[in-house]
Amino acid sequence: MLKRTPLYEEHLKLNAKMVEFGGWEMPLQYQSLLAEHQAVRSRAGMFDAGHMGVVKFLASEKLLAAQRTALIRYIDDMEIGQIRYNRLRNAQNGIVDDILIYKDYENYLSVFNAANIEKDQRFFAERGVECELMGWHVLAVQGPEAENIVQRHTAEDLERMKYYTFLPLEFDEYDVLASKTGYTGERGFELMVAAENCAAVWELLLRDDVTPCGLGARDTLRLEAGMPLYGHELRETWTSAQSDSIVGLKMLDNYGVPRQGYPVYDMAENLIGEITSGAFSPTLREPIALAYLEKKDPAVLVKIRSKMARAQITELPFYSNVRKKTPEKTGA
Repeated sequence: MLKRTPLYEEHLKLNAKMVEFGGWEMPLQYQSLLAEHQAVRSRAGMFDAGHMGVVKFLASEKLLAAQRTALIRYIDDMEIGQIRYNRLRNAQNGIVDDILIYKDYENYLSVFNAANIEKDQRFFAERGVECELMGWHVLAVQGPEAENIVQRHTAEDLERMKYYTFLPLEFDEYDVLASKTGYTGERGFELMVAAENCAAVWELLLRDDVTPCGLGARDTLRLEAGMPLYGHELRETWTSAQSDSIVGLKMLDNYGVPRQGYPVYDMAENLIGEITSGAFSPTLREPIALAYLEKKDPAVLVKIRSKMARAQITELPFYSNVRKKTPEKTGA
């Protein structure tokens, strides 16, 4: 039985195409992937991220005691209101998951990837760290007009929020925890809302002409932004350093779109890696990909079906309206 977010009925009202993702029934698209992608790049779009797991660690001291073996980045120097991107590592230094950690006044909070919620809870429990789901559901608003739109609904001055910080606020009459991270290469917010208020906040944003977006647009947006996705650029069999070495590729031959798993060769046709994610970029109007390579030659070959297509390594991100270098990731 697939799980459903509090916005499931809202998706059906909009005739969304629903698919399975990480054990959840989620919208793939509403109108078209291209229209939703362009809405985020030109104005604002919103994503149901209620499948993500928002948790609270029950004992900060136990989390801090476990940080040196469980996390790749220490958290004891975090300030209240700060968010830090992190990764869980196993005994072999493989990546169990990538998460966000929030430093609240009394507790540390975190956001787990949808398919990994129970696994992450077990991971921490095995290290004596208990965490519980808070019943909050995430609604992400992304795009160049996202901040102006969210600002209409709160008296808080959102301009004072820095990248990778969070703030509790009233969104009209609803209590919301707003964070400023992003997964699309655009500015925006993640609104953490109680389940019973999700539909009301969604409806308010619809009235602001914020475009509902599904997993399809999320994937092309995050790929353009050079953001890793668990199961693609992040895997338990890879160390964090290996995942950080993933490169961007632009295709020089138009033989199609490189997809996950396609092999990559050097110019002498020696196998040197694989595509981890690939798509046609609606913004750049060309195929792009992320790849794990054991050897980083400036020019490589990607086997697309039966043809060898030339590609060149390019600096990441392919596109970003947030910062020049690859921004830190919020899970999906």
